Amino acid sequence: MADISQTPANLRPDRSSVGGALTFLVHRWPTLLGLLAMAFSVFDDQDGRAQGIVVFLAALVYLATAVVGRPGVAWILLGACIVGVTVVRLLDAELWPALVAGAASIIILSLVSDLPRRPRLAAMQIPLMLVCGAAAVVALSLSPALGSYLVAAALIGHGIQDVIVWRANKVVARSLAEFCLVLDLTLGVAIIILQLT
Repeated sequence: MADISQTPANLRPDRSSVGGALTFLVHRWPTLLGLLAMAFSVFDDQDGRAQGIVVFLAALVYLATAVVGRPGVAWILLGACIVGVTVVRLLDAELWPALVAGAASIIILSLVSDLPRRPRLAAMQIPLMLVCGAAAVVALSLSPALGSYLVAAALIGHGIQDVIVWRANKVVARSLAEFCLVLDLTLGVAIIILQLT
């Protein structure tokens, strides 16, 4: 039986690279979760218009978190949104009127709160919700191709905002900004690729 201690170092398994890979994966869990969410979204429905819900909920969570003023609640709000959408779908109710009503309520709350007077990045969540929300809703009334491109543009636009929020480490938890930027950018690009093929 060979003694492993006598095996040349370049032939031994490199435990530091395995440990390094695990450390990387632990620290990049939001990236992996974003990629997983993108894969499920693309395989779930190839009509890009249906992915408007992703950018709508992303903008809604960012705005609601900005209103609350506590970045740490972003994941809780995202979970609440997912549960809400699931319940509405299980009840076989119309999803978009419920989403628009919820967003309108948060927008009104944000306007009567001190959010418009807070730092620019937080205050910008109001017009971003309006733009992303409108893009998602308008896309539903367009042709599948044109609506898909509009949703893809909104996702990529929100992804750019995710980068800014991630770098500033403001508005939402940095882990949510990372998750959202990976989901938004990759899903937006995937929608465009699916439209071109």
